[in-house]
Amino acid sequence: MTFLELHQFIKDDSLIDSWLKKNFELVPQTIEMGQEIEMSHEEVIIMKNGLLLQENMEKKSNIERFFADQQIIFTTREDLLLSALETTTYSIICKDDLFDKLEQQQLLHHFFLQVAEDFERDLEWERTLISAYPKERVEIILAKIVNRYHLDPVKNPMFPKWLKIYMLARFAKCSVTKTSMIVNELVEKGAINVKSTPWLLT
Repeated sequence: MTFLELHQFIKDDSLIDSWLKKNFELVPQTIEMGQEIEMSHEEVIIMKNGLLLQENMEKKSNIERFFADQQIIFTTREDLLLSALETTTYSIICKDDLFDKLEQQQLLHHFFLQVAEDFERDLEWERTLISAYPKERVEIILAKIVNRYHLDPVKNPMFPKWLKIYMLARFAKCSVTKTSMIVNELVEKGAINVKSTPWLLT
């Protein structure tokens, strides 16, 4: 079995996640929507569920990355500012302790490759957004939200409470004015209802 074949096996079977649970006492912590975590570069966050945004430390209106559900958050540079869009459960472990144990069991390379693959996926997502027109960007974000929350016009029409024009504009990298115009067009087409709280898929 080649290294890449082994890595694919480890990833498909979520062996890194299982290994973390077995080798570390993951103490769960919870933050609510709107709360923030300032993560040290000496720490690694293991998410159980929820949705976190990585914000620019100097310009908080800029979303650099987002992390959903069972993701590992790791940085090699400065500290990270993470903001919760929904109730999020996570654990924090020491980076050095993690690396030592991974190295002992010859899993460190697989850990780094998994982190790199996650980062590459995020870059591809960023490229997709940047190459699209504003209307397409807004529709891409809305489609992703519909998919994540399994929305259905009849059975499950309610968008998450955090979805507002300002937040949609941040995700779509559009001005609030432009985003509002695009959403109004969708309202006129009968695709969405923004008069209710939360918004409804129609």
